[in-house]
Amino acid sequence: MDDKRFVKLKPGKEKALLQRHPWIFSGAVDFFPEMIPGEVLRVHSSTGKFLAKAYFNPENSLVGRVLTFREESTEDAIKRQIREAVVFRKTLPLETNAYRLINAEGDGLPGLIVDQYDDVLVVQIHTQGMERLKPLIVEELKTLLSPRTIYEKSHSSAREQEGLEEMQGVLWGEDRDLVEINERGVRFQISLKEGQKTGFFLDQREMRAHVMRHAKGRRVLNCFSYTGAFALFALKGGAKTALSLDSSKTALALAQKNSALNGFSPEQHQVVCDDAFQFLRNNPLDFNLVILDPPAFIKKRNDVVQGSKGYQEINRLVLDKMSPNSFLLTSSCSYYLDEQLFQKLLFQAAALANRRVKILCRHIQAEDHPVSLYHPEGAYLKSFFLHVT
Repeated sequence: MDDKRFVKLKPGKEKALLQRHPWIFSGAVDFFPEMIPGEVLRVHSSTGKFLAKAYFNPENSLVGRVLTFREESTEDAIKRQIREAVVFRKTLPLETNAYRLINAEGDGLPGLIVDQYDDVLVVQIHTQGMERLKPLIVEELKTLLSPRTIYEKSHSSAREQEGLEEMQGVLWGEDRDLVEINERGVRFQISLKEGQKTGFFLDQREMRAHVMRHAKGRRVLNCFSYTGAFALFALKGGAKTALSLDSSKTALALAQKNSALNGFSPEQHQVVCDDAFQFLRNNPLDFNLVILDPPAFIKKRNDVVQGSKGYQEINRLVLDKMSPNSFLLTSSCSYYLDEQLFQKLLFQAAALANRRVKILCRHIQAEDHPVSLYHPEGAYLKSFFLHVT
């Protein structure tokens, strides 16, 4: 049975919870009982009304994250929401064996990410509350999915802010590294141990398909390529050639393996290890389909001004040199850069390059990365598909 102790909010501070927003900030709290960081407590209004159950870390300004708005045990809430997330993914026409199984607040489980790669589950835990609930989570995932491996890869600045050390390793099952996945007929080997994020950029699935549809006969430059996914989808779509550009030799070595796995020759898919800014400044761009999917230039609110300059400059460099009648897919995964500001930066880049540019479509993360309507902060990925004349 859950502890009956509770956190009491100040008068008038219950509005966000009544609107089902899952975050509680320290300024809204009138009273805390003694607690262990990450402990789950009831949340009451100033008049004593039950509002939610949340886990709390009094060391942070974002002090509480809601696990359930129902009167139910913590165990029941976790099991119910994991089951709902798993069932929901089974309804999606994903055309892949690699997808996001649990997307934090989007699935009612703040601080928890679970990605599935074939018969492997990769877990990311970002908060004290989810760290305390990890044994329950692992047991429920084992029961529902019977995976071959459950692997933890918890690296994030949020974890540091929570007072948690980085964690990486097998939580259950076999100790593995390389796992093969298949997305719309394109095969990839991913590295659990060395790969970025949980191993693959699952959130860009729909834009990879979009690139494939527009790639026929084109010469493709895939900047910040990681293991070459956009390039391989372009080649599958009939691109003449593709060049994957990244600063990581390890990522490019896996890109070459993935290329061979799909039957593409080194002449079709070239890899170059270089800094993207330097490459774009120092080389002509004989390409008519360019992908810009950089890592986040803005990792905290104070980075917005400097990071915005980076987004503007990288897009200006490309727009300045692109061939006429070209396509540009440009993305940002910076949470603090909203879509409106990103579009403004693209406008500035196009104006500086003196190019005529049309927006053909825009996209957010793939549908297995749901965003709660009550928690718009969960939206982070912005992509624009542009035509450059």
